[in-house]
Amino acid sequence: MRRAQALGYVPGTMKTTYLGTATLLLELAGLRLLTDPAFDPAGTAYNFGPWYAPRSWFSSEKGYRTPIGRGELGKVDAVLLSHDHHADNLDHEGRQLLTESSVSRIITTRAGAARLSKEAPSGRRSAPGEGLGVGGKTQGLAWGESTRLANGADGLKLTATPARHGPWGTPQVHEVIGLLLEPEAASEPTVWISGDTVMFPELRRFLTQQRQSSRRVDVAIIHCGGVSFPKVPVLGRSRFTFDAQQVIEVCRLLDPRVVIPVHRSGWTHFRESEDQLRDTLTGAGFADRCRFLGLGESTALTS
Repeated sequence: MRRAQALGYVPGTMKTTYLGTATLLLELAGLRLLTDPAFDPAGTAYNFGPWYAPRSWFSSEKGYRTPIGRGELGKVDAVLLSHDHHADNLDHEGRQLLTESSVSRIITTRAGAARLSKEAPSGRRSAPGEGLGVGGKTQGLAWGESTRLANGADGLKLTATPARHGPWGTPQVHEVIGLLLEPEAASEPTVWISGDTVMFPELRRFLTQQRQSSRRVDVAIIHCGGVSFPKVPVLGRSRFTFDAQQVIEVCRLLDPRVVIPVHRSGWTHFRESEDQLRDTLTGAGFADRCRFLGLGESTALTS
């Protein structure tokens, strides 16, 4: 495990620090942004399924220690949350972080914003998908909707992009977003975060249109893992996040300069190994674009 390198923010670059699963600290356009915060201890077990399904169908366990605690993060201008109802993207410690004064804004789905705005349950801690009472700083976006984040003169446009977290017929399948980050300064890199998704027509359309636009995506942060739940009847072979072949399709459609695979290891419901992901990307000719960051590792990326 590597501790985060002491790289200060430099205009025209993005400092990226990987904290495990889909949790990254991004320093871009003068802002400190945190994605999908997961800070619970290694060995914590979760149930990702609906209340009526047997726990064994959707159980999972976190298998790594997050390299820093939530109390070590310092000020966060915004948490960028793919979705609020699964613990590998927002766990108990991450939920506590959202309530603290160190977090200025939360950007997520419309459904997630509505849930997080409700009061937390009384007498017990709030669970994934429940209220936190943080409506004053939470904004929900639907696909194609945008908002602006700024810190002084620096700023960026943030747009929700299509995502579908699994096959048709699964609960809350569209209550998830990706995010396109476009700094106002042309010297800053443009970033796309896929969110937890599989490939589907609306996403293909977005990727194709984005590649043809005037501003190319410099950095693609892609959620991988090939998530599936084999014990579930009918849907047991279905994917709930990208596998390696879908990552290759994304890379060919979007043609980003740099690819950062995340959400790729550390949980028992991730079915595709990191070695398989690396080998498949290498075989498809994308090894030179990919940066597999280790836990706590930082890197500086330019436009």
